[in-house]
Amino acid sequence: RDHRRLQSLDSRASVIAQVLAMVFYETFLLVHNRFSVHETRLLIREASRAVVERDGAVFRILDMGWRHTAQPVMKKRVGKFHYGRWYSMTWGGHPAVTFELKEMFQHNTGVLRHLTQKLKWPNDTLAPRSTYYPILKPSDRLTPPLTHHQPMYGEN
Repeated sequence: RDHRRLQSLDSRASVIAQVLAMVFYETFLLVHNRFSVHETRLLIREASRAVVERDGAVFRILDMGWRHTAQPVMKKRVGKFHYGRWYSMTWGGHPAVTFELKEMFQHNTGVLRHLTQKLKWPNDTLAPRSTYYPILKPSDRLTPPLTHHQPMYGEN
């Protein structure tokens, strides 16, 4: 019984050591509109498989939606695109996986742009905004309330 308990503690310690030794990354993808939803799912599944096969873990996959690009993006033998769908994948694993993902994305005709960044701290991941405009509470105002306005007769 004690032997089993020691084995379970030892396996937990090895999992914790693996997570602590993991390098955290965030990968952004821009996929064009002619690439089908099914093909996009397969692409993300292949990227996740590449990470997991090398003892890594995928923490989050975000669909950031359709966005216009600042300039047209040219992809040889595919076309010229002014917008695409952005995805963000947060993962941890061995640094060699980044080269495998780079190869996969470069040779895929559906991916217009891709970027993999190493995260210095796990908390540096992209935090999506809930609204476009910041919400200011009355207590958090940046400017003081207007004091120069004198009410006219009849105003309350």
